[in-house]
Amino acid sequence: LNVNNQVESNPTNVAWGYQTCTEVYQPMPADGVTDMEVPYKPNATEYFHHCMQRWGVVPRPDWEEITFGGADISAGSNIFLSSGELDPWRAAGIQTKPIGAPESIIVRTIEGGAHHLDLRQSNPKDPRSVIEVRTEEKRAIQKWIVEWKTMHSDGVIDREVSAVAQ
Repeated sequence: LNVNNQVESNPTNVAWGYQTCTEVYQPMPADGVTDMEVPYKPNATEYFHHCMQRWGVVPRPDWEEITFGGADISAGSNIFLSSGELDPWRAAGIQTKPIGAPESIIVRTIEGGAHHLDLRQSNPKDPRSVIEVRTEEKRAIQKWIVEWKTMHSDGVIDREVSAVAQ
């Protein structure tokens, strides 16, 4: 069993490997006591070397914060953030709508939901909470499309998109 070949043959893993070397630098120590991982202490020098060897890039540890403004997303618009209640990554995400944020920034926690559950294909076993969030996400995105088309089309909007958004 060659785990490296399995990882490299999966397009999602390849893409995630590149993304963690360019945009999503996440060195995550583990102690094997407070988590279920093998103890590990990240070594930035080795990590940067790996990224250069594998992808020819140098990680940008602060890229997310610089590009997206960190947790203060109140200056943004048309953002729908969802986290599954059972998702261990939820702790690193934005859990509440920032004070002063516009109405078009929506933050939801999916009761009984796992990592990216709302972004996956629907399943008969989906909890009601994920079905409701998917519906809310769809409506919000449709509304944003209508708003954009209205602003950029001299008042003529696609009737089909407008009807769906209502």
